[in-house]
Amino acid sequence: MGSSPSRPNFQRRPRQEVRLHMEHLQRISDLKAKPLLKDGGILELSMTHNDMVFRMKEQHLFDSFAPLQPDLLPYKNLPSRIVLNSNMGKVDVKVLERADGKIGIDLKGLGGLNSLPEEICYNNDMQQCAWIDLSRNKLDNLENIELLIHLQEVYIGRVVQHGKIYGNNFTRIPSQLYQLPFLRILDMSGNNLQEISPSIVNLRQIECLSVARCGLSDLPKELEQLGNLRTLYLDGNTLTELPEFLSRCHSIRKLSVRNNKISKLPSSLPLMESLEVLNLHGNELQSLPETMGEFMNLTIFIASDNKLRGLPTTMEALDTLEVLGLEKNLFKFIPVCVPKMSNLRMLSFSFNEVVEVQDEIGSMVSLDRLWVEANKIECFPEALPLAIELDDLRIGENSFTGLPDCIGQLYGMRDLDIGVLQLHKLPDTFEWLYNLRTLDVGQNNLMRFPKEILKLKNLRELQYHGNCLKELPEDIACLENLTVLNLKKNELRTMPESLPKLKKLRILDISANQFREFPLSVCETTSLQYIDAADCHISVLPDQLGQLSNVQSLVIYNNTFDRLPSTIYGMTALTEFRFADNGVQALPHEIVRLPNIETIDATNNPMEDPNHNVIAGGMDAIKEYFQRKLFSVESGAPSFHTQVNSIRFAVGSI
Repeated sequence: MGSSPSRPNFQRRPRQEVRLHMEHLQRISDLKAKPLLKDGGILELSMTHNDMVFRMKEQHLFDSFAPLQPDLLPYKNLPSRIVLNSNMGKVDVKVLERADGKIGIDLKGLGGLNSLPEEICYNNDMQQCAWIDLSRNKLDNLENIELLIHLQEVYIGRVVQHGKIYGNNFTRIPSQLYQLPFLRILDMSGNNLQEISPSIVNLRQIECLSVARCGLSDLPKELEQLGNLRTLYLDGNTLTELPEFLSRCHSIRKLSVRNNKISKLPSSLPLMESLEVLNLHGNELQSLPETMGEFMNLTIFIASDNKLRGLPTTMEALDTLEVLGLEKNLFKFIPVCVPKMSNLRMLSFSFNEVVEVQDEIGSMVSLDRLWVEANKIECFPEALPLAIELDDLRIGENSFTGLPDCIGQLYGMRDLDIGVLQLHKLPDTFEWLYNLRTLDVGQNNLMRFPKEILKLKNLRELQYHGNCLKELPEDIACLENLTVLNLKKNELRTMPESLPKLKKLRILDISANQFREFPLSVCETTSLQYIDAADCHISVLPDQLGQLSNVQSLVIYNNTFDRLPSTIYGMTALTEFRFADNGVQALPHEIVRLPNIETIDATNNPMEDPNHNVIAGGMDAIKEYFQRKLFSVESGAPSFHTQVNSIRFAVGSI
């Protein structure tokens, strides 16, 4: 192979500011990095009218559209805390200040609260609060809440987790809420409403209403009289159509009707002249009305997981559209109207049957995210480098098996997914992608680590799983900004000695390899916070494991070792320790010195000291076990004094 091609000069033009701002959580394919990921994935909706900020799960960007909840914003406890009497006995009421400065009452998740304590409603200080969170209780009425005259936000929803329902059971919107003159946000999601009473018209000031998952099959006409309503969540109901009167709801800016049974949209829908966000994910749409191009302010349109095969040509007139999400439909081609959407920033046709990305896509000068993975694309679109704003391309899991040299001309690329393409090598020009931050080349046939990747000095996340890689080069240390490295399902037997030079590496997955011994260079990489070394045939864990003082999660299940090193107490940040399916019989008593441990998974080990029942009781039970053992060892047993002193030292440090 000849010398590396010279890299052309390139200067990216400044981005224009737009109304939509998007932030990715770290994308960790096949990883379970719980310490670095928020539960649930979706997480932030600012309720300002000019801005929307949202974070989403990597593979389901358009699947969720959650209303604002108080606990999504950082807030601090105020000194004011009140203990009240209730049907549950003493209840500790938290009075909290949110980041936006609003004071509120947090009673969520108490579980058994079936009525609003009178002491709250008649308390002068409480009556000044702007929000109250009563979600995940057992309320079916809100008697006296009207006394909290300054309330602007009320949260009384319920949730379904692991098939169980947690929360309230309102069958109607409580009439007391109609007496709150400043009520702007109401979350009733998950309650068994079945229908919304015409009395909804009394919520004159309401701006955000969530009646998601409430069993609704139709909507009251009175909704059109709510002249201040900006955001309406109807997700997870049984609606089969959107009523015509919605076209007269001129104030609504965000409408989400995910996961209903809607098969047709009214042609009058574009008369919702203020509508900016329309989410139709998970319905039964086979076509869209010809009037779709008449929306005046539509910025985000999501119609993923439907049965669409095409788009009306009139949609080319949507010059305000910035996000178009159409994954999981039946498209075989990207409709001709799409390249004519002049301000489109993000386009997703993933999980369709698309066979070609037209050259016209390269002419979309505003496009910065193109997701077309899991289709049937037969060749890499060579016109893509013309889309000079493109910085996030997902084109993996398609039918082509090689990359052209022109991929190196995507100089501004930051996130690239070219996994599952049966690639054997990367073109020399790949090293020109010097702005890459995340790269997924997983599940290809890259049996030798490409030297072109080693030139990507700004790379932060590398997904290299499933490539039959036998050796990771010592030069991996060149990737000094790397924070995530996924090497799962390769054929590695060793790790490079230079690994500790990756001072920013936080997440390492080396599971399903052939190490036999736990790599010592991993033990010396003290920046790590998450390690997965499951399914590696590891027979011995080294004492050096205790050097990993920053590791929060250690997963080493399904190996062959039968002993845990006593030096484990050095892993002071450890919260999750999973070593199921090994041969371990005893926990080292030093484990009680781990101050942050929350989860120990020792299933399918022949545990005797302590047994599985003790371990199932958590760290409190384990500590108690070793404290009892300190005083119950038979006198005169061999090494008795040494054992007692060792346990006393460990237990005494708790």
